[in-house]
Amino acid sequence: DIDALDPIERSCGLIALRKQMGLGVNAFEKLVENIVRMTEDKPPRKFSELKAYRKKKAPPVIPDLLGVGLTLFAAEGYAGKSKFAYQIIEAVTKGSMLMNQFECKEAKTLIIQVDESYEDYEQKEYRMGLEFKEENVEIWWDFTPLEFPELKKYIVENDVKVIMMDSLVRIAGAEISPKDAEFGILIYRLNQLAGELGLAIICVHHLNKNIFGTAFIFNGAANCWGFWLEQASGELLANLKCLKSRNNVLPINEQYRFRECPDTGRHIYMDRATGTATLNELNTNKNRVKNLLKDRPNSTFTPRDINQLLNLGNENYARNILKGLFDDRIGVQ
Repeated sequence: DIDALDPIERSCGLIALRKQMGLGVNAFEKLVENIVRMTEDKPPRKFSELKAYRKKKAPPVIPDLLGVGLTLFAAEGYAGKSKFAYQIIEAVTKGSMLMNQFECKEAKTLIIQVDESYEDYEQKEYRMGLEFKEENVEIWWDFTPLEFPELKKYIVENDVKVIMMDSLVRIAGAEISPKDAEFGILIYRLNQLAGELGLAIICVHHLNKNIFGTAFIFNGAANCWGFWLEQASGELLANLKCLKSRNNVLPINEQYRFRECPDTGRHIYMDRATGTATLNELNTNKNRVKNLLKDRPNSTFTPRDINQLLNLGNENYARNILKGLFDDRIGVQ
């Protein structure tokens, strides 16, 4: 009903609703929290329906990195979150390799930028040498949570697949606390929008002591990345760690490291902090194991067998690949 109002009148909708229901602020926030929890997509209760439910899992937007849903991209200020996200959008608009490591399919994108001015963005664009494919990207310089009907209409009409929102707190309205009901509704609606339309929404989120760890944000997102900088061997390294992964595109605790070019500010993929194998090696070996098992469907193997047959070099590495294949629900038992 609030969405059906004139955009200017929507700002009064939540306040009027709470008063009409006769609820105090705390009771209304608790109600919203319960509604968000109860309306999340849940697996079926019947075993016979679970197999079909698993097959509905949407393919990743960027393999080994970005899946469908709301991805919270959190770091302290000046860590380079926006620049990292711009690189993702750039690669998707062109269907190119992101940081020479992650394969992207060409798709329509949208940048909602309310955290920095056009002048700040222009400096980053010039320094980084960003080259978006013009017909696949649009930038909005203002947006409020009340404009969801207009956002959804634009996404549907333009077949948008990846959205960057910078930053979450500014978009929510700087005066809204992440503990407020309005913030919970924002997170809930973003996630619902992503699931309904098969989108990847990257929400850039600034961490500080007042907002870190609030349940509305972390629990409401499908995926969560932590991002931080460190000085190592005279180089500035950026770390991206998966803290939550509802779609399992990026395993929890997987951590990628990137060099930050001092001249352009671009991020260059370096390695995985969680293992010595490269992503290409991981995917190649995963395919080798998968093909072996599918070629011999009536045989059984231990991780030691797999390691010896394919010369993977480590029994635990073979065990992790087997676990990953089983978790991916591709028929491996």
